[in-house]
Amino acid sequence: MKTFLSHESALAYWREHFPLDSDLGPATSVEGTERCASRATDVIGSVPEEFVKPGRPIDVLVFSEKERRRSKSVACHSWETRLPAEAFHHSRGVYVSSPEFVFLQMAQQLTFAQLVALGCELCGTYVLLPENVSHPGSLDEMPKRLAPLTSIARITSFLESTDRATGKVKAMRALKYMVEGSRSPMETMVYMLLCLSVMEGGYGLPKPEMNADIPLDLEALTIAQRQHCQGDLCWPYHKLDIEYHGEVHVGAAQMKSDVGRELGIEHMGWRVMTVTGPQVFNADRFETVAKEAASRIGKRLRTRVFDATPQRNRLRHELERWMFGT
Repeated sequence: MKTFLSHESALAYWREHFPLDSDLGPATSVEGTERCASRATDVIGSVPEEFVKPGRPIDVLVFSEKERRRSKSVACHSWETRLPAEAFHHSRGVYVSSPEFVFLQMAQQLTFAQLVALGCELCGTYVLLPENVSHPGSLDEMPKRLAPLTSIARITSFLESTDRATGKVKAMRALKYMVEGSRSPMETMVYMLLCLSVMEGGYGLPKPEMNADIPLDLEALTIAQRQHCQGDLCWPYHKLDIEYHGEVHVGAAQMKSDVGRELGIEHMGWRVMTVTGPQVFNADRFETVAKEAASRIGKRLRTRVFDATPQRNRLRHELERWMFGT
């Protein structure tokens, strides 16, 4: 009998037990005929103690509705359609749903905006730590991965290999709004507020390239005092770079480095816009950012997208609740 971690428990595993390495190890194919642990005594006895979150049930997958059990300590989820190849990773005696499988599973539980945010996290290099795990005081100091857990292409391939799975349509739609390469939850939030559709609460700007390399000439290299520069949210064709400056940017040395980098980018004809936390969390102040960015890239914003629309208020609430537990 095998234990298959899924949903929030599998997501917590990938966040807490694989925050920094770039090698996930080989995925494992599993047959849907496997007997699954579902009774609380069996699950708790097989799952390493550090995988268990105090006050939260352990999410496990079973492959038949008949195997589901009711328990305060174990939440059973049924999966009765064909299992895609490489849906699990084997770790410490249990099978953990792959990042791609977790994305599909969480589509059943999250709002659309939260699912997009999760996808950006899985395809980015930052880690959102669970609420009960101690973390640095600044959101900008969250642990960083050496490489993303997955990619849009891999999630797409995984979803296409599933049958009529619950949440698949929603997950496929979320893929259209995801970006790769985000390095912090605040970069993801700025991106989503700017670029989600108006119906979803964003301003409908085109997707940027996240943390893209910006070529510099010799003079710009001298100004920037570095060999290469990256911009947080870049629209290369329009030469627009939006930089998020968080709490870690208050130090004099860091500030000097940032100024040199941004001057080097501006020397190449780019417009560098700086956004801070207070601007992001204030809807009125952020709207001025959206208007200026739209003007730079030639995007006409219709009057109906301005001000605190119900969609925009909902998007902000959902993102803040998902990313920051507020």
